[in-house]
Amino acid sequence: MAQAVTAAAVDSTSQDIKNHVPPDVTGDLPRDVRAFVAAADTLLAYKPANSYGDGVSGAVIIVRHQVSEKSDYDFDDNPCELIALRRENHELVEVDHSKKAVDCTYNDVARNAPAMSLNDNLTVAPASIVYVNQKDKGDTTFYFAWSKKKSTWYLQRATASNPDSGTGVRHVSAIYPMDFAWTPMSSVDPEAIAEVLQK
Repeated sequence: MAQAVTAAAVDSTSQDIKNHVPPDVTGDLPRDVRAFVAAADTLLAYKPANSYGDGVSGAVIIVRHQVSEKSDYDFDDNPCELIALRRENHELVEVDHSKKAVDCTYNDVARNAPAMSLNDNLTVAPASIVYVNQKDKGDTTFYFAWSKKKSTWYLQRATASNPDSGTGVRHVSAIYPMDFAWTPMSSVDPEAIAEVLQK
């Protein structure tokens, strides 16, 4: 469900957020974007864009919530979240999210990334969100598309690049609906997608 953010909520957290967002970035963030980043969170990426192709402004952010011991080994407690936002009635609301597209459980690069350091891994365009999970060796990329008919983001494509047994790199790709079923952004399971990519 879309959740609107009040100005009061923004005011109560904006000062603490400055500790988790570089000063030069904090000043550029709309007040209602800051409200999606709690005091103990870290903003890893922020891309404002007309991501719905209809002239209405929006944004995509990646937030790393407070890391717990369980998130070290349990992907269901993955601390990172990709959130798609849209401005409605002069306020940003959450349209969709994924708690697993950004791997901060098994991927130490993202798990330990400083504030705003994953911005280059995120690409946002009309009806398109692309995120690259860059690892020490190889990467996995999720391509999300906007379904105007269903008013939701869904996984359109997934790719992976991994070193092979020799000195080369193996590239694999899976596409909806040829290789996997309809998958809303909020239901993306990287472990299941990895099995598809290995076939």
